[in-house]
Amino acid sequence: MKRLVSTDTSAAFNYELFKKQGINTFALNVIVDGEEYLDGITINQDTLRDAMRSGKNIKTSTPPLGEVIEYFENLFSQGYDEIIHFTISSKFSSMYNLFNGVAETHFPGKLFVVDSYGVTVTMLAQVLLANEEVKKGTDTQTILKMVEDIKQDCKITFVPENLTALKNGGRISPTIALIGNVLGIKPVIALMDGGLEKEGTTKQVRKTIIETAQNSLQRFPTSDYEYNLVSFDAKPEVVDYIKNNIAQVCGLDEVLVGLVPVNVCAHCGPGTLGLIITKKINGKSLKEFL
Repeated sequence: MKRLVSTDTSAAFNYELFKKQGINTFALNVIVDGEEYLDGITINQDTLRDAMRSGKNIKTSTPPLGEVIEYFENLFSQGYDEIIHFTISSKFSSMYNLFNGVAETHFPGKLFVVDSYGVTVTMLAQVLLANEEVKKGTDTQTILKMVEDIKQDCKITFVPENLTALKNGGRISPTIALIGNVLGIKPVIALMDGGLEKEGTTKQVRKTIIETAQNSLQRFPTSDYEYNLVSFDAKPEVVDYIKNNIAQVCGLDEVLVGLVPVNVCAHCGPGTLGLIITKKINGKSLKEFL
């Protein structure tokens, strides 16, 4: 049986990783001043950063139904019997409902759509686990059960540079954004039950992220879990400081730094930093896949 693992680009850590591992990707969109761009194809973090910092109007939207159907028709025409496809958490987007509807209507018993209940590295861990198991010949239902078991076994903490993008995306009110930006107060946002919720506030981003890592060690021991940073246009010296300090307090040789997916960048804004803790992939670190 010929099978394929596919994901939308919300799982981005490093786009070359998908190519190297033979994982197919469905590029999500970002709309800049009314013009649509595709993640990793016609737009990247640098061009989105410039657009956001220059005050352009940024939106995201779900892809047209016809494009989704065509994407899978093209893959199945290459001889695949089954495809396991991962979407960004259904708490963030209607992507899962759209893709799962396509699976049920057009590819029953052949296309299996997984609501990752996550984003970026938490989603990527599921994708890589499924891909590893497909290569081993593990049956699809067992793979889906393995993925289900690690969905909530993770931690995401994001701190945006300011509240403007969250306000523009309707996540917070203009009044709260104005007060927070003036006072320099940044929200600490955590992944909870597949959705992002405000966990607290901070004026000291570096200290907050380092302490979050240190305080997570008992729940997420480094023997079984991986500690990674993601950044969207955060200052390199800040990223290096946090990375090195997390490595020190957690007793790690290295802390990897990856990309925040473009469709997530569109809502959190430039200057965002995130700490992401995930279960190791069959006991292996993410760096072993890079």
